[in-house]
Amino acid sequence: MIIIMYLYVVLFAFILIGILMVLFFLVNDRGEKEPINALIIAILFGLVTFPAAGIIETLFINSTYLNPQQSSYKQAFLAFMLVGFIEESLKIIPLAAYIYKQKFFNEHTDGIIYFALAGLGFGIPENIIYTFQYGARAGVGRLMLTPIFHAATVAIVGYYLIQVKLNKRSWWSVVIALIGAILIHGVYDFSLSTDNPIMISIAVAITMSISSLLFINFLSAKKIDQLEGLARPDKNSPKIALQTKPNAN
Repeated sequence: MIIIMYLYVVLFAFILIGILMVLFFLVNDRGEKEPINALIIAILFGLVTFPAAGIIETLFINSTYLNPQQSSYKQAFLAFMLVGFIEESLKIIPLAAYIYKQKFFNEHTDGIIYFALAGLGFGIPENIIYTFQYGARAGVGRLMLTPIFHAATVAIVGYYLIQVKLNKRSWWSVVIALIGAILIHGVYDFSLSTDNPIMISIAVAITMSISSLLFINFLSAKKIDQLEGLARPDKNSPKIALQTKPNAN
């Protein structure tokens, strides 16, 4: 009974961290309040992507390659790179195609908020399933390392996508950001799968750095919005508006 309670505490912690992250972004968003329906859609993109990625990975990746103890390091590394490509592409490309021309996607902070939500929609179910499969101890490990990892990798691309729309930045910046997210994901997964203390240390450094970058980019985007007149300090409110933005699609 104690073990079961411990398991559910871990699962609750994953969800709580996700909620707190979303509230932090929305409370600190100085521009127009985001449409609730659009925020939900962003989460749904991630939720739908999660099982889709699992199916594709099952079809195209030999599971033994994902265990460096059962396959060569080269095979394992290439397999994890493919995992990174599949998951990041599915998390990012459909959402980008949908949201880019939406009228409510009109502030630099939006690039972080919507894409981070999609990442949470993907990451929270993954962490919950992983915890049920491998137990509370494994869940605590992921709680320490990966509670917002998927949100952070996706938000890298969102940060540059909104700059393409608002500042006419080159599309190559988005492509490079996507490649970067794929590489980060692949190297992180591969490093964590080994029993090598140095490689595991690399994985820890990656997840800590990328999680910090998520908030650094958000604060940077918020500052840019204020400098460009897209947001005003007096519009900040601790309450999330329930109505949609004017002229939202």
